[in-house]
Amino acid sequence: MQKSSKGKAVNPQYEAHERLCKSIGDMAKENEDLKQHVTQLENRLRALWDKLEGERKYYMERIEKLEEAGDAMAERCEVDIENWYRTKKGEL
Repeated sequence: MQKSSKGKAVNPQYEAHERLCKSIGDMAKENEDLKQHVTQLENRLRALWDKLEGERKYYMERIEKLEEAGDAMAERCEVDIENWYRTKKGEL
């Protein structure tokens, strides 16, 4: 066995074991940090998706109302145009 700088006997297998444990501990910490980051990203994605769905629903309802208003205007214009032609021909 070798002696360390402090004068104690050093077992190379023990040192390798300690380095491996530290390395595993570091990797476990990094893994937990990455899992937490993924969870945060998933939560942000869900929030954005919910917002997008809300906006999509709002605009689809708005489009439907505009289509209804346009149909009503076209129907009224059609009647007005028909009456104008009938008046022009002297039918009214």
